[in-house]
Amino acid sequence: GGLPALLRSRGVPVLLRRLHVGDFLWVAREKDPPTGHAPRELVLDVVVERKSAADLGSSVRDGRYREQKFRLRRSGLRCPVYLLEEPGEGEPLPLPLPTLRQAAANTQV
Repeated sequence: GGLPALLRSRGVPVLLRRLHVGDFLWVAREKDPPTGHAPRELVLDVVVERKSAADLGSSVRDGRYREQKFRLRRSGLRCPVYLLEEPGEGEPLPLPLPTLRQAAANTQV
């Protein structure tokens, strides 16, 4: 389920791999590799870190958020993207919503 299934249902090829930084990357893969060679792959300059509101609150509280931002910046990928999900109606949050919005605003700056 989730995002990989949605992308596949729309004809987008998806590879699942463990990443050292971020949750999603885009990879360009060689279409016609030389005979006997695996296709070469090139990671594009975009990395996405996806956060639910609850996870954002927890990571801000315990310091992981700052460390994740630092690792994204150090990754060498020029376009780090934070995909922050709005909390669901009545969703319990570890920090008040204004605090989470401030963390999001600080990340944009």
